[in-house]
Amino acid sequence: MICPKCGKMLVVVERNKIEVDWCPGCGGFWFDASEWKLLGVKDDKYDPFTYEPVKSREKGCKCPICRKFMYKVDVNGVLLDKCPVYHGIWFDKGELADFVNSVNLKSKNSKTVNFLGEVFNINQ
Repeated sequence: MICPKCGKMLVVVERNKIEVDWCPGCGGFWFDASEWKLLGVKDDKYDPFTYEPVKSREKGCKCPICRKFMYKVDVNGVLLDKCPVYHGIWFDKGELADFVNSVNLKSKNSKTVNFLGEVFNINQ
């Protein structure tokens, strides 16, 4: 897949059956809709797929799967990009850590969050 922000190829990083798509160019992360659940977000109020689009001055980007422009959604103070047909969520560099910390996921013993913390140092 191509990074929706900088156009570089995304790298699939895998460990213990957990896969994430990461961009070595800009440091962003792509979570397919099915991978989203691996973060361990149990509370639906933090599910970006349920959020309505918000206006933003931030430049829009296209879904790496369907190439449609993604919506900006504000989830607990973190502005994310959501595919309009629910293919996935894009986290710009730093947003994944902000999201994990804003909803206190690191205390929920999520294997995915622990993996991301070890490999990418996102939950520090």
